[in-house]
Amino acid sequence: MGEEVSEALKAEIRRYSSVLERLRAVSLSKQQLQAQLLEIKEALEELEKAQEEDKVYKIIGRIMISTPRDRVKKELQEKKDAIETRLMTLQKQEALLKKQLEDLERRIARKMGGAGGAPSKTAG
Repeated sequence: MGEEVSEALKAEIRRYSSVLERLRAVSLSKQQLQAQLLEIKEALEELEKAQEEDKVYKIIGRIMISTPRDRVKKELQEKKDAIETRLMTLQKQEALLKKQLEDLERRIARKMGGAGGAPSKTAG
């Protein structure tokens, strides 16, 4: 039976490691999107400050072209909306992965306690 518990414990630890890696990837993606969102918000603020007659340029590939201010605002707003939606999705994924980690931690602790590892907590 000790071998069965040991294999079960190893499987839980592998699952924990996998979930932890996914959580790290989600957190990294979230940070990158937050940086992009900040950049877009700053660009939109600058566009609001600009006068109607001020020229606005947009970088496309390796060139910069003059683009109508309203068009640039619309494109930036669409990007902002898309990023905010993606961020909400990532936040939900992050919360779910954290819950999975907590559940796995409890199961691993139980299995370690039951396998003669860490003693079980009892009232007394």
